Amino acid sequence: MKGSILIGQSGGPTSVINASLAGCITAAISSEKIENVYGAINGIYGVLNHQIIDLRKEDLETIELLKNTPGSILGSVRYKLKDFKIDDTDYKKIKCVFESLNIKYFIYIGGNDSMDTCNKISKYFESINFDCNVIGVPKTVDNDLVETDHTPGYGSSIKYIANVIAEIYQDISCYIKGKVTIVEIMGRDAGWLTAGAKLASLVNNGADLIYLPESPFDMDEFLNKVNNIYKEKQHALIAISEGIKDKDGKYILEYRPTSSTDAFGHLQLGGAAQVLSEYVSSKLNLPNRSIELNLPQRCSSHIASLTDIDEAFNCGYYGVQYVLSNTDKMISMKRSAESYKIDYQIIDLSKVANQVKRVPEEYITNNGSNISDDFIKYALPLINNEPNIKFENGLQKFAKLKKEYIKL
Repeated sequence: MKGSILIGQSGGPTSVINASLAGCITAAISSEKIENVYGAINGIYGVLNHQIIDLRKEDLETIELLKNTPGSILGSVRYKLKDFKIDDTDYKKIKCVFESLNIKYFIYIGGNDSMDTCNKISKYFESINFDCNVIGVPKTVDNDLVETDHTPGYGSSIKYIANVIAEIYQDISCYIKGKVTIVEIMGRDAGWLTAGAKLASLVNNGADLIYLPESPFDMDEFLNKVNNIYKEKQHALIAISEGIKDKDGKYILEYRPTSSTDAFGHLQLGGAAQVLSEYVSSKLNLPNRSIELNLPQRCSSHIASLTDIDEAFNCGYYGVQYVLSNTDKMISMKRSAESYKIDYQIIDLSKVANQVKRVPEEYITNNGSNISDDFIKYALPLINNEPNIKFENGLQKFAKLKKEYIKL
């Protein structure tokens, strides 16, 4: 098919999601099968509301700067499409937009929910015999997409986390009598990001305890371990996932008197480290501090992994190459068994959508309070090498799109 391509971004941003966009644009503008290259502002929301820009209008310098620009430059969204067999209203709007712009190829860069969107749109197009190929390009700092070795964004996030953990260790170990420092890291259902704290041990500045959502959290055992570590070292450093739960499935965050939920009814995470600090203070009477790493985990492009950037770019580039003759697929990264090398393949979206990849049991040690060296072997190649980042007046230079909108 010869026609136009539409690219969108969705879900939580990462420091390298725009590198995937750069890969898509680079491949698309060089393809003889692709006429126009469009970008959907705020993902599928932009399609439904006719907010689409011409990406061919962007200059080469901007496309190059995308590789080191964090956040979703096209804008993001969390919009869940209904089953088209129940309500096809949105799908009809999408089809109308695609027809008017002669869009034959659609690429969506995102995580679990985005792959669900891709799968639904692809299945709808198939049901009405509408010619448009759909490919999902993986993205998520959580590293919880199945059927891929890892996801773009993860390597840069754990590089940031490991370095911050090592720096915090340098700080708290200065004093004769220090504090119990508890660092809270993103991760509701999967602890991949928190596991990344283990990499700091390579410079002997690792956390004393690491807790993931995959293992039940025992408060009494935690307090006992913290007390013993503090007696020995006169300080303690603990890394926890925001989503850790006890053996009854209750979030540790819920140990506080009040909690709030988001628009989807999910517990609003953030503050678990503060809860544990309060317990350390009341039960052990030890000096303490809680730190929540929060958004810098996913937007700190100044310390991004060049390997991660290159792989994100390649996922976008291969996404365009595959979408020319495939649909209802996601780009999958397969690692070679010998030396570290990635092969870019495709996998059925139905195998990916709404699935969660959790940290394997063999990576979790010490009765759920530490991480094995096997994880280090898995994660270390993902954080290697540093990008050449442009600075102006001591500040990192980011890409800025012209955003020339298309009239429909």
